[in-house]
Amino acid sequence: MRKRIFPQLWMNFVAIIFLLMVIVLAFFIAMLFLVNHFQLLTPERDGHLFPLYFIIFLSLVIGAALSIFVGKRILQPIGDLRQAMSQVAKGDFTIQLSEEKQMEDVEELYHDFNLMVKELGSIETLRNDFVSTVSHEFKTPIATIKGYVQLLQNEALSPVERGEYLERMLEGTQQLTHLTDNILKLSKLENQGLGLDFQAFRLDEQIREVILFLQPKWEQLNLSLDLDLPRTEFYGNEEFLYQVWLNLMDNAIKYSQKNSSIHVHLQNTENEQIITLSDEGIGMTSEITERIFDKFYQSDTSRKTKGNGLGLALAKQIVELHQGRIEVKSSPDQGSKFKIYLPNNLKNS
Repeated sequence: MRKRIFPQLWMNFVAIIFLLMVIVLAFFIAMLFLVNHFQLLTPERDGHLFPLYFIIFLSLVIGAALSIFVGKRILQPIGDLRQAMSQVAKGDFTIQLSEEKQMEDVEELYHDFNLMVKELGSIETLRNDFVSTVSHEFKTPIATIKGYVQLLQNEALSPVERGEYLERMLEGTQQLTHLTDNILKLSKLENQGLGLDFQAFRLDEQIREVILFLQPKWEQLNLSLDLDLPRTEFYGNEEFLYQVWLNLMDNAIKYSQKNSSIHVHLQNTENEQIITLSDEGIGMTSEITERIFDKFYQSDTSRKTKGNGLGLALAKQIVELHQGRIEVKSSPDQGSKFKIYLPNNLKNS
């Protein structure tokens, strides 16, 4: 349903044009009447030409005033908008138009333009950050692989060294694959929006599958698992939710101390499912927890730990697409606790 059939801008413009036509016609009729009544143009009445001059002068003044009004209220705002759009087309996303003292439609138009410019500026900043960060992420493993390829050309290498170098090259390719997969999944989510394919599945079984998949990792650190996963039927996107548990569980293992524990609990409530995943690892400061879900953010700026800063950003986006939320509590050397809330009524929403 349209907000208005005729926008105020056009109504004002039509009213002004109509008023101009009425005024011009009225003065034309009045002039003819005065000329005819007082016989102002006859030679013997030359002294009575003053009223005619006054009418012409008054017409010019009113016409000029109306022209200025139309110019300032309608034409000038359009000209300012055109100029501002030219600046935006050149890449200037800092320009903002004043929304005060404008007609309602012009004010709304300026407001929408300012919002658009802010969004474009944010997208441009994100794009620059994305390009620089992704370039760095790709550059590091590629440089590593290149270095080991050069080392493998040395025929004097022992079989042990050769095997070690091949293993590190494999790790580099896996890191590139992981980065590419996460970027593609994020792009897919951002393009799909809420158009995800939802279906019923066993949420508790899915979390168990993730834990079994990561078994080599947590067994290597001799981690003990505390699981409380009651039978749970859930309606959501099975593919993407699997990625949430995979990223969270992988992080919990990666930052856990040897011989410590990981706790995974699933709580069924009337309105939502609450999944709690906590570890006894190195933990995080409050500054890190505030940014932990940002794209490409890594608390370890030296990049000594494996990862690309996309896993938690991906997990948060998937949870939000299920109309849920994710929270984290953590302290240095005290471990981290992630809580995910997923509503039960997605099928009917």
